[in-house]
Amino acid sequence: MPRRSSTASRASRGSEQSSDRGSLIGPGHPRIRRARWGSTFFPSESRRSYSATDLLSRSPCRARLAHAAAATVESKFFVIFGILLTVWALCGDDLRLLLTHKTADTIFDAGVVFCIVFFSVEVVISSIGKDDYFMGFFFGLDVISTATLFLDLTVVAEALFNAGGGGESETDKARSSKTARAGARVGRVVRVLRLVRIVKLFKAAQSSKKNRTKSEKTIQAGEEVVWEDEQDVAETELRESLVGKKLSARTTQRTIVLVLIMLIVIPLLSTEGLSLTPASAEYGAEEVLQAFRAMLRGGGTRDSYEGTLLKYMYYHNWFLGSVGCPREDAGCSFLSYSQVFWVGVAGEDSSLETYAESARIRPEKVQQWNAMAEAQDDLFNFGTMPPEVVDILGSEWDRDCSNRGARSIGLSLLAKEIPDRVGVAIQCPAELRSTEYETFSARLITEDSFRELHFKFYFDLRPYTREEASFNIIKTAFICVVLCMASLLFTRDANQLVLQPVEQMITKVEAIRDDPLVAMKMADDEFKREEMLRIKASKLDGSLIRCCRNLFAKDRNNLMETVILEKTIIKLGSLLALGFGEAGTNIVSSNMSGASTSGVNATIEGSRVDCIIGCAGIRNFSTATEVLQGKVMTFVNQVAEIVHGIVDKFSGAVNKNAGDMFLVIWRTTGAPAEEVRKMAEMSVIAFARILVAVHVSPVLAAYRRHPGLQQRLRQDCKVDLSFGLHRGWAIEGAVGSEFKIDASYLSPNVNIAMSLEQAASRIYGVSVLVSDVVVGLCGLELASNLRLIDKVTIRGSRQPLELFVLDLDSSALDVAAPMPPFVWNSKQRYLARQFLEAEKKRFWTTDRPLHGMFEAMTDVMAMRRPYTVEFFQKFIMGYRNYVEGEWAVAHTFLDKSNELLGRKDGPSNALLRFMEAQGFKPPDSWQGVHELSTEIDD
Repeated sequence: MPRRSSTASRASRGSEQSSDRGSLIGPGHPRIRRARWGSTFFPSESRRSYSATDLLSRSPCRARLAHAAAATVESKFFVIFGILLTVWALCGDDLRLLLTHKTADTIFDAGVVFCIVFFSVEVVISSIGKDDYFMGFFFGLDVISTATLFLDLTVVAEALFNAGGGGESETDKARSSKTARAGARVGRVVRVLRLVRIVKLFKAAQSSKKNRTKSEKTIQAGEEVVWEDEQDVAETELRESLVGKKLSARTTQRTIVLVLIMLIVIPLLSTEGLSLTPASAEYGAEEVLQAFRAMLRGGGTRDSYEGTLLKYMYYHNWFLGSVGCPREDAGCSFLSYSQVFWVGVAGEDSSLETYAESARIRPEKVQQWNAMAEAQDDLFNFGTMPPEVVDILGSEWDRDCSNRGARSIGLSLLAKEIPDRVGVAIQCPAELRSTEYETFSARLITEDSFRELHFKFYFDLRPYTREEASFNIIKTAFICVVLCMASLLFTRDANQLVLQPVEQMITKVEAIRDDPLVAMKMADDEFKREEMLRIKASKLDGSLIRCCRNLFAKDRNNLMETVILEKTIIKLGSLLALGFGEAGTNIVSSNMSGASTSGVNATIEGSRVDCIIGCAGIRNFSTATEVLQGKVMTFVNQVAEIVHGIVDKFSGAVNKNAGDMFLVIWRTTGAPAEEVRKMAEMSVIAFARILVAVHVSPVLAAYRRHPGLQQRLRQDCKVDLSFGLHRGWAIEGAVGSEFKIDASYLSPNVNIAMSLEQAASRIYGVSVLVSDVVVGLCGLELASNLRLIDKVTIRGSRQPLELFVLDLDSSALDVAAPMPPFVWNSKQRYLARQFLEAEKKRFWTTDRPLHGMFEAMTDVMAMRRPYTVEFFQKFIMGYRNYVEGEWAVAHTFLDKSNELLGRKDGPSNALLRFMEAQGFKPPDSWQGVHELSTEIDD
């Protein structure tokens, strides 16, 4: 769309310039068809030339009017005066904020009205005197730019950006000043459209200069001039059409360059928003109100209230804004753009005057604070106030500054003019522009309390608005210079070298915005394209081709910056996908969807999702960290490679790596029941496959021979993992602050999954522990492979949970043979990702039941072989008696099941330990449930 509009701009511009000189508009225009028709049937007419207006109307009066209008808009005086008014329209509002006070707004409004009238008259005259101007490209731009002048009228700006009154909510009142500043910024952005007038007038001046050199060819009103030959006319129009096309393409190229320059330079000329107001303003307002209410209730003293209020006023001392800090090595309110200048009480209570009288500060207290501030020698100095202001601060609060139905009574520190300190006295905040102050009030109160009584603190933003206005003037001047220079300097080949790559980059950015995880596929597609080009280039043969290739090898090896930038976007997108993962898709999408601002809001509101939550923990990780030291990162990454790969293969997403713990998520929000069942079964199978892969890995098996680990762990010297699996809701979003965030899941259900993982290793001595919520989602065939071992209450769960274990004996596995060495490069990574993606799709789309796939896994079945039918029968009998409170019988059966495996069975041993701690006598309130959290903490 930008290229299309730029094309229209050049075509319209070329057309209006040529028409002003009396040339034809175009081969397809009705006038041209009229001329050709006349040359066929009336040869004498075909050799006659008319003015542009005569071709539309034979009236001499209209022709004279059109000629006079064209001469007016092209006159030297009109052009220069138009340029001056355009400069005023661009900078006048900033000069108003920079150099004047609110009382001068009326004068500036009059200037704006004059500009509106002049530019409107110019549009009318140009519509009469210029062909193809009315309803053309520049006509629309002139109308829009003239309409934007209405935003500079203070009445319009106040109505649009500072609307409000007594009926608005208190939240809207608190944000009114911020809205006003935002509206002012919007107005400045819209004002950029007026820069088009600079370019147009610049071109008009050049056209006027050229036309004066050809004054002998100017068509006088009412005269008839012989037409040029039809073929010559056609050739002229054809040449102009080709130039118009080239100019439109080059205009598009320059537009890209201008946008890039403005994007780079304009942020450098913007004031820092972080220093607009001190962060203490809102907090201090809360403290003052609390101290005042405590004084009224008798719970606090007047000294405490006055000290709090004076601390607020001196902390934001307005009078340091012009003189600086008392000490160069200490901070003060001078470092902020805004300081408090008006304080008072506001509300709808009829006793507001009584509150104002109670809020008054005693003069002696002010004198004490001023003396203390003068002697202060802290890292942050309050600074003193002039004697006149000290008297004002200790005077009565009798200044009624009610505005728009909202009552406010207080005092202004700027009530008197003070030489070299206060140039203009300000009695009430309404005497300033809406963009020149900001209001702060206590917010930790109810709406009714707020309406009854609250303190208002007005901060002076004039230093900020003035600096911002000065920067805006510099930016406007810079943009004007760039636009005028760009209208003369054209670059070639930018459409191919800049526009198309930029469009490709935008396409990729939009795709990443819609789905950040697609960046990984982009990287694979880009790598595949590069490989295909490399293979294609390697197949080229022949001495001539080789010679040409070597001749231009230097140019081929130097990548264009746009190509580098495109590849960088893909890399950044891939890093976003890896860093944020599935939980961070909303964060990336939300921030990239806002094209109107470059600000980043990382801590967006989270969203609730239903999911299966898995937690995988590395056992004996503390010992491994102490022994391996710096190599522990390699160790963790080797384990993570297995965990991440298998989880992704089974349609899960690894969210968090916290050293020894991996948080794994299977999202089920909005999924049909059949897909939820499949994901539940996949989660169980995935943890079984991870356990197998960890114990057969020759890379991880090398740690069994590590001397330090053997000394510390002895017979347990091997890499082992434990798993917890639960299902429930979680809040998906960003966790952290503006300095660092992590995309994660927060929920009591996450804590339950972590507790299950800890219980698996610390209490039950098993590898995979699953809650009954997940087991209930699985099919009966797969669920039959899980053994019910206990029923417990866990911190974070309202209902007791039945715990199931997937019985797996890792000692039944043998370490696999080492793989032959190979070079792990980009090609191997691409092939591996393609293989994993195909496997992931195959597992998800297969019609084969997952329980059949599970039972066909020979290594998993080998791990389950020690668990015989007799073992399960003994344990089930023991567990049932344990639940029913027959602990003596349960003791007998569990002792037997604890011996059938040739080693101790973790769940049997855990139940025996629990009953032994109770003296093998169930509590009187025994319901078959006990608390698990305490055992984990122990």
